[in-house]
Amino acid sequence: MALQRISEKAFNKYNFIKHPSLIGIVTEKHWFSDDESKIIGTVLNDNIDKDWSYVIMALEEDKIYRFSEGDVSIETEDLAISKLTTRLTSISKTGKIEKQLYSSTLFDSKSSIIVTNIDDEIKKYFKKYPKKLYDINPRKFEELIASILQDLGFEVELTKATRDGGRDIIANIKNAVANFLTYVECKRNAPHNKIDVSIIREVQGVHYTHQPSKSIIVTTSFFTKDAQKEANRLENQLELKDYNHITEWLERY
Repeated sequence: MALQRISEKAFNKYNFIKHPSLIGIVTEKHWFSDDESKIIGTVLNDNIDKDWSYVIMALEEDKIYRFSEGDVSIETEDLAISKLTTRLTSISKTGKIEKQLYSSTLFDSKSSIIVTNIDDEIKKYFKKYPKKLYDINPRKFEELIASILQDLGFEVELTKATRDGGRDIIANIKNAVANFLTYVECKRNAPHNKIDVSIIREVQGVHYTHQPSKSIIVTTSFFTKDAQKEANRLENQLELKDYNHITEWLERY
């Protein structure tokens, strides 16, 4: 069930722990819950300063709702309600996006998807939590990069997951003057697992065979010095994009 406003009686049925320092100092005025996202929240009025605040609690592994975050010294009641509901909605949306990342058929590693259809909310999620890139499987990473390239003006095609290395994505930009064909090889590696010179040579071999305008290697990791040195020999035909470049791309969302 989505975020809903509830009564104090319904709120008190949740198994939560109140902060003892707040008892007698504040009065609860409004109550909200989102059972699907396992979060609850309340708007509070300060009995002394007469300003407003809110508290959000999240369900933990021991089945108890505990303090997650909050805000204080809010000037008006309506503003406190607005801030609380906005934050609860944001938390809920983030949780739903994460579920989509790991369960949706859009990201099924066995999918035969050719052109991706990843919405901007997914990219906003990775903008906020870029280290989550390490948790998705390599095929999902390829689809994400293809979608970003599509937003940058490329026509994109994902190659079959079972094919040989060197071109996970075929990206193309056409205009009245030229047709710029790019092969993109994606490597979803852990930060410590740097791309070495063997991958550079593999991509070089595919580049020489098929002769695209440019080849790009994109990785969530980084490149060894030898790999960078080898790539520099083909600076006009081969580009290396690491974790920092990906986070820069995500900043546009």
